[in-house]
Amino acid sequence: MKIRDSEDVQYLLKKTGRRLTHGQRIVLFVYASSKQRADGGVMERASDLAEAAGMTLPAFSRTRKELEAEGWLEVVDSFGRVKVYRLAPAITKDRAGGHLRVVGS
Repeated sequence: MKIRDSEDVQYLLKKTGRRLTHGQRIVLFVYASSKQRADGGVMERASDLAEAAGMTLPAFSRTRKELEAEGWLEVVDSFGRVKVYRLAPAITKDRAGGHLRVVGS
């Protein structure tokens, strides 16, 4: 699931408002706007994602764990100790069409 246009941004803003902290929302938006594999997994390094979010790596990792525990992100793959995350499909179950628009990377 990837953000493609302003409607997707507005949807995620409304969906996450008053449910997530500002830091959690930023991390979620970084994942939603990143280059993704066909299954929605984001292959970028956590340090690069943390930099894009304007966070330290420890703060980014801690926030990502919180989002995983709360069901906003899920692990779709792993390579040794490296995990690949994506937005959980349940986030968009009430969205017309059932998901954000999937676009090619």
